[in-house]
Amino acid sequence: MNAAKPLTRRETEILGHLAEGLSNDEIAQRLVISPNTVKVHVRNIFEKMAVQSRTEATMEAVRRGWISVPGLQTDPTPEIALPTWPPLTQPAPHWQWVGVVVALALALVLGLWPQHVWVPTQAVSADFTTDRGAARTTPLPRHNVPRWTQRSSMPTARSRAAAAFLNGRLYVVGGETATQDSAVLEVYIPTLDVWQRLAPRPVAARAPAAAPLAHKLIVAGGCQDATALARVDSFDPETGSWQEMTPLPAARCGGALLNWQEQLYYLGGWDGQAVSDAVFVYDPASADWRTGTPLPAPRAFAGAVSLPTGMWLLGGYDGSQEQADMWRFDPTTQTWQPQPALPAARAGLAVAADGTSIYAFGGGMGDETPLHERFDLATHTWSTIESPRSGPWQHAVAAVIGPNLHIIGGWGGEYLDVHEAYQAAFFQFLPLGAQNAR
Repeated sequence: MNAAKPLTRRETEILGHLAEGLSNDEIAQRLVISPNTVKVHVRNIFEKMAVQSRTEATMEAVRRGWISVPGLQTDPTPEIALPTWPPLTQPAPHWQWVGVVVALALALVLGLWPQHVWVPTQAVSADFTTDRGAARTTPLPRHNVPRWTQRSSMPTARSRAAAAFLNGRLYVVGGETATQDSAVLEVYIPTLDVWQRLAPRPVAARAPAAAPLAHKLIVAGGCQDATALARVDSFDPETGSWQEMTPLPAARCGGALLNWQEQLYYLGGWDGQAVSDAVFVYDPASADWRTGTPLPAPRAFAGAVSLPTGMWLLGGYDGSQEQADMWRFDPTTQTWQPQPALPAARAGLAVAADGTSIYAFGGGMGDETPLHERFDLATHTWSTIESPRSGPWQHAVAAVIGPNLHIIGGWGGEYLDVHEAYQAAFFQFLPLGAQNAR
């Protein structure tokens, strides 16, 4: 293995499970991550260790002293040993390598024996709705990247919050902190680059959804501990007060809320037991919800944006693994149409859009470095955007404000208050006499 590319903590953990003969699904179940994420880690392990198979990776790990087999001792290999793994001192005789192969074969048989095969059930644990059980690590330092600037940090570090742009200001509400689900409402004023604390939502919840409607901020659903909520609240910026609205037809957490043609659409989410494909539509005239065209498949923690061409839904978690699908709701046929998929499957991504592009930032359920991309609405193609931050960046909020894309908060090994702005567009100012030139 190249010393410049040591295994990460998660890769080390997965390598140990490979040595037990566990499948990707079984490893995913143990670590509460998606099988796709496990597959990516396994590929990275093979590349870093210069091996081609699980058996070869395990044998190499034993040789290097990273994994022990009873009765086996190995040579010290300080040039490739990880700092936290002290090398052993004795070389391994040939007969002991035979024992290693036998032990590996036995582990593989046990791992693949039918009674050990994991069969996912329909019910989904609430663990995927929170970051509190994740390993806490120090976020990697920021590095300078063209077109990116740091803005005023969000006062409350949190992940899984909801956000909506309303009356020239960005409102961020709810989410979770290191100690609890949050009711905090904070507003960002772009012209001043400052934040203000406003009256909190009457109920604390992580993973709510938010959207503007009739100059008010609407916040729907969310999770309190392991309980999904049906509650919907309206915040009036003029009076600074909250009012409870007609609740969702069913409790939901981790869904998306969009304003499309002055009606609210709540898409997917988790109902406390399983991930849903249901769509609820709120009509301000009747002040009530009805059932809309369902999603093509269940989704929670997907990205969503509203555009004149319809509503767009990206990625998300289907109850067993993360997905890369992207769909557009066609207002003419009232159907969801498939679009070019994300370059990588993931949930918990921050999504925003302007008149020409959809931006998908971060996401994932592991400690992998996520992708940051732009989808060109004219060419229907994806391209990668370089990020100023390395490491995981999940469950942030995003908004396009003027020419800038803002990415705020989230989880990156710790609850984040970071606020980054990406110059997504350039305005060209012409002399007054040249504006009508032909």
